[in-house]
Amino acid sequence: MKVSVIVAARDSAATLGACLDALRAQDYPDVEVIVVDDGSTDDTAAIAEAGGARVVRTPAVGASAARNLGIELARGEVVAFTDGDCVAEPRWARALAEGLESSGATGIGGRQVNVFPAAQAWLRDGFEAFFRAASILSDYTRGDDRPRQVRHNASCCSAYRTEALRQVGGFRPGLWPGEDVDLDLRLTRSGATLYYVPWAVVHHHRPGTFAWFRRMMRRYGGAERRLVRLHGRARAVDYVPIVTTTAVLLQLLWLWPAAHAALFMGLVLVGLGGLGVLTSTTPVRLWPLVVAFGVTAIVEWHVGWWTAPGEPA
Repeated sequence: MKVSVIVAARDSAATLGACLDALRAQDYPDVEVIVVDDGSTDDTAAIAEAGGARVVRTPAVGASAARNLGIELARGEVVAFTDGDCVAEPRWARALAEGLESSGATGIGGRQVNVFPAAQAWLRDGFEAFFRAASILSDYTRGDDRPRQVRHNASCCSAYRTEALRQVGGFRPGLWPGEDVDLDLRLTRSGATLYYVPWAVVHHHRPGTFAWFRRMMRRYGGAERRLVRLHGRARAVDYVPIVTTTAVLLQLLWLWPAAHAALFMGLVLVGLGGLGVLTSTTPVRLWPLVVAFGVTAIVEWHVGWWTAPGEPA
């Protein structure tokens, strides 16, 4: 099967060269690379052309519409996606294509390895530990070695059967982030299956600042509310605002002395549950970082949720 790799890139000159070098070095025999320059103001297009990719230039239309342009041009039976700040390991394309073939799935994804600036190793450790602990609610990242059927794969490390993508209209234009979740929800509701193979690996270069993490969580909160408007509450994370609102309102029961014992027991159970999650997912040395990331994520995610534009969810 021919694999068409689509990279939607905007102002990615600093990282795109390494991304394309890795795609040229794939050990799979039939790969084409399409770079959609999404309104860049730097040398993204020139670097893409020098890197041997087919280049499509467009005004700034957003990641979803840019990827859809690539899907239209793709000549492969499989369309794979990665980002301009990702570096794929040499067997990445082969792992995705062979995983689709062997599993019979419609879509497939692999593992992200987060890469932070050397001076920000502590931030990387906290970031990864937080997402491991939060995996009970979100399937954003995976780090295990178990291939299996899943409900979602992140768009920076994924592939789909081209015809299936075209049948559902590709990504929803104007939606970002969350466009990959929306796509997978539409596909699975049409009867498609999704799979995960841990040996399809990309190294995802991150800005490595706490301010970036805060912005990301706020964007995720807003995106999740837009997804709920489109699909209803389809994932565990969609119930978080209900749970937190209920928890806040329950604190008003402290005004009623007879409820103190029940509230105290509830808080103890929540604390034990949180301790259980930390114990099962995180080394003790990282607990303070996970708590700091967790509190920040809860606050910023809810700000994004409650300020997302559009009709109430």
